[in-house]
Amino acid sequence: MFAKSSVVSERFECVMVAYRQGKISLLILYLACLGIGSFWIWHHSKASLYQEHAEQLERFTLFISSKLDKYAHIPELIAKDDLLVGLLQSPSNSAQKDITNRYLESINNTIQSTDVYLLDTEGTTLAASNWNLSRSFVGKNYAWRPYFYHAVKGQAAQYFALGSSSKQRGYYFSYPVIYAADVIGIIVVKMDLSTIEANWKDSNSIFVATDDNQVIFMSNKEGWLFKSLIPLTSQTRQQILNSRQYLDQPVRSLNLYGDVTSKQTELVTPHTSRLASDYLMSSLAMENHPLTIRVLTSKLTLLWPALSYGLLLTLLFVIAYLSILLNYQRQLKKRQFEQLQYEAKQKAEFLVMERTAELHAEIGEKIKTETKLRETQDDLIQAAKLAVLGQMSASISHELNNPLAAIRSFADNGRRFLEKEKFERVDDNLSRISALTDRMAKISQQLRTFSRKSDRQDRAKQSLIPIIESAHELLIAQLKSYQINFQIDIPESLPQVDVNAIQLEQVVINLVTNAIQAFEVQQQRHVCLSVKVMNQSLIITIDDNGPGIELTQQRELFKPFVTTKKNGVGLGLSISQQLIEAMQGQLEVDSSPLGGARFIISLPSA
Repeated sequence: MFAKSSVVSERFECVMVAYRQGKISLLILYLACLGIGSFWIWHHSKASLYQEHAEQLERFTLFISSKLDKYAHIPELIAKDDLLVGLLQSPSNSAQKDITNRYLESINNTIQSTDVYLLDTEGTTLAASNWNLSRSFVGKNYAWRPYFYHAVKGQAAQYFALGSSSKQRGYYFSYPVIYAADVIGIIVVKMDLSTIEANWKDSNSIFVATDDNQVIFMSNKEGWLFKSLIPLTSQTRQQILNSRQYLDQPVRSLNLYGDVTSKQTELVTPHTSRLASDYLMSSLAMENHPLTIRVLTSKLTLLWPALSYGLLLTLLFVIAYLSILLNYQRQLKKRQFEQLQYEAKQKAEFLVMERTAELHAEIGEKIKTETKLRETQDDLIQAAKLAVLGQMSASISHELNNPLAAIRSFADNGRRFLEKEKFERVDDNLSRISALTDRMAKISQQLRTFSRKSDRQDRAKQSLIPIIESAHELLIAQLKSYQINFQIDIPESLPQVDVNAIQLEQVVINLVTNAIQAFEVQQQRHVCLSVKVMNQSLIITIDDNGPGIELTQQRELFKPFVTTKKNGVGLGLSISQQLIEAMQGQLEVDSSPLGGARFIISLPSA
């Protein structure tokens, strides 16, 4: 006992040490995986984000270039029109001016631009597509715009700025109108930039287009328009204000810091530790236009993959820790169980001896009870059999009295024939007496066989035909007494069945007797017994044309003490069902095609 207890204690100490070491190792592994994995995921997400930026920039610059290039050569084509030359040569000709206004209006509608207008060499607007609107450019001077003084020198120019009249952003394309090798005017086409911004839709990133001073001129974030990405010097601010590129609107700064000249960089907001205020930025300068397209994404987006990894890793390690803890608890409970098992074993050894003696006594008592129950059941079956014989006694007595009377008559006749020496007639009477005694002996033999007490286990493979014929012999007198037309329909060859012949005969007699006793006022009384083979079973059917059994009574008919007879006990059908079930068969009741009741015996063929 003490040796076993010592082994259990040593085993428990080993489990405790392994549990502590496992917790420490698991914690170290968790911290290492968390640090290395988070670092790798952060940088991998960063590289993936820059790759996504590059694809977006490539797509946006191609889209912007296609939009701007669509209008880049239009001023040059319009500048060659004679209508423009005619108005520039005769600016006071109102008819010429009206024709030119309508011409520029039609061009503007065709190319889907914002405005198209014509300037003289002093920068004054002579004709415009918006001549009939309240914001008409006609008569206004734009000599201060860079697109004018570049074009007046004979060069094509591009410029983006806020419109001085419309107060809307526009991209301007200008080209000189040349006549006789001299610049006599400027044609300007203005396009709207909102169609470009409408294509910049992304909930995670901010898209901007900046000029050389890092001032945002286009963006999908409206609050960033006309602000500089990085802080500007006072001199740069004054230059922007003097150029009136953004009119008199002061240029504020987003106060981001970083290398804006690099293609990929990080912009941070000083004096704040929030990742949402810091950005990863990618830039791409356009070749033919003075714009730099930039994509900015908050560094907070890099945090989510790392947090997801950390959460998943934590979950996995929690599961691992719980597994270790569960194993430890199992070992602890196992140790406690072994201790309890050992103690319980000692107590059980004493209880087993006491209980064994009690069980022997109980088993003996149970065997006696079962033996007595079997004897009672056999006695009950025998009583039911004798009750059937009692019911048939009057008919059997009549069946025996007739031969006895005939024997006496034949004996008296034989004595007289003997006196008269008519030996042939004597021999005939003696032969008839012998036949009658054989018939009586046969009835007596059947009664002795039927009344003999049998065991349920006394079963053998045999044919049904002799059993049914024997039952019929015992029932002949009763059938005659009640004037019943009894028909038997049995095939010539039947498979054998494994049954107790006496008990099966008792069931058949009991069912036919019930049918006989069920007749009340019927003039024509018919009982039919038929046998057929179906699905490896022999089916014995007993039909009558009596009053039948109601459906509600059929469900309760085989229960003990349930009867449809006035003076019935209600045990005959219950016993019959038990006998058939002991032979692995079934006894059922149904309505008969003859109009009465039908009892069906199903027995498995052997």
